[in-house]
Amino acid sequence: MKRTMFGIGVLLTSGLLWPATTEAVTRELVELQRTPLTSRMSVIHQLSGGLLSDPYDELLNRPFNLHFVNLQRNGNLSPWPGQQGEQVRYVDFLIGNNGNTNVRNGSDTLQGTYISQRGDKFVWGASAAYLGDDVQNTDLAAGANFADSESLLGFDARFAAAYRVSNRMVLGAGLSAFKGTDTFDDSSFTQGLGGSFSLQELDDTGFEADFGLRLFTGESKSWDAAVTLGSGSTDLDDYSDTLDAGGAVLSRFVINRYSIDDVYFQVSAGHNRLFLESDGEMQFRAGFRSSRHELSNTDLSFTDTLGVITPSLTLISQSPVTDNEVFLSAETLFVRGWTQIFGGARLSMAQLDGSTQVDSVGLIVNESIDDGDLRLGLVMGLRQPLWNERFRLVARAQADLADTSRTTTFDNASSSTDLIHTTTQYAVGIETVLNNMAFDVAWLFGTDTGSGGTSVSSRQTIDLDRLVISATFGW
Repeated sequence: MKRTMFGIGVLLTSGLLWPATTEAVTRELVELQRTPLTSRMSVIHQLSGGLLSDPYDELLNRPFNLHFVNLQRNGNLSPWPGQQGEQVRYVDFLIGNNGNTNVRNGSDTLQGTYISQRGDKFVWGASAAYLGDDVQNTDLAAGANFADSESLLGFDARFAAAYRVSNRMVLGAGLSAFKGTDTFDDSSFTQGLGGSFSLQELDDTGFEADFGLRLFTGESKSWDAAVTLGSGSTDLDDYSDTLDAGGAVLSRFVINRYSIDDVYFQVSAGHNRLFLESDGEMQFRAGFRSSRHELSNTDLSFTDTLGVITPSLTLISQSPVTDNEVFLSAETLFVRGWTQIFGGARLSMAQLDGSTQVDSVGLIVNESIDDGDLRLGLVMGLRQPLWNERFRLVARAQADLADTSRTTTFDNASSSTDLIHTTTQYAVGIETVLNNMAFDVAWLFGTDTGSGGTSVSSRQTIDLDRLVISATFGW
């Protein structure tokens, strides 16, 4: 889920245009959604396209694997009993743009993680991230006062624990929370003449709980299952004031006021098998995820003139926006000589739909959306030791074949887009483990798939914002 951030001027202009422009309420519910503040993956996870993991990835996604803290980066996709490293405490710091390409001011995330293993039975870990920015501008000229400001503040925290029931079974659970507020205001005032003030504030809050287990069967097989439940809210308050000669508010035009309740659910299961005759393994996963977004307010847009409220857009009824996806994946990793080779494939099918009925100054407008996405993703790469095995080069190529469709239907009009396209992304990085410290540098280039599945790949463009550095310590 991603949020499209609109400028105040664009929204004000849209509010004055014909109804079909401002009545795309259902589509805006989708566009206003945003992911948590972190990318929720380690540098090595990004480099490998999700096929190689470290304890940070397990803390976020599969806490039942926390018993396998191993700073030496065990080659297996999912470590097994007896393979855990000597490190019982683990600290990770990450600096870089964690995929926050939709953040308007380009702020980066600072992130830290700590994992502690107490004995052979219990492991716990915590991770926190901070994202912040504050810009204030003021101009004074000939009695006129012009000012604008933008502030961004976000937190993302995660706590998880694992318990080893026996050598055959491990349980794990976690709790995550995030909150982000992005505020933009603009004012223009001249004493004795009046002026204007506009504000756009976007606020996100979310919680997520998950539980999973892993069961080992024999020397070479294991099964795991996980359930995730989440809820949250997204609030948008976007308005413009007209001020009199003394600075008092004469009228307020509320362009958009949305209060959205979000619910999220995912269930997944996996099977892992070691290659007993050689170093390596294969893993299969399948799952289903579903999210739901519903408006909890009806006064979507209105004008307040000296206390007199004139509605301009009122919600009458709705069918909440639902986004469902089914996915299957297969991953493998094996060693040839000194080279570690990994590859994987992921097939997913997603469907998004919903509808609203609004009253726009007496005109009843019905809108519905119906989107589909069928996607096949392929990943291949290698990890090659360098310079007496002190360093490892990690290189990865990723390609996606997507068949996407977007349809928006009004009472007397509709628009649709059908697109079959391919996107590619590449990554190269260096990792090293020296005594009790691991150091990673990732450089990702190419083009990620954008919102709505539209993207144009380019081997000529390098996104320097995706230079990510991670340092890990254990003792």
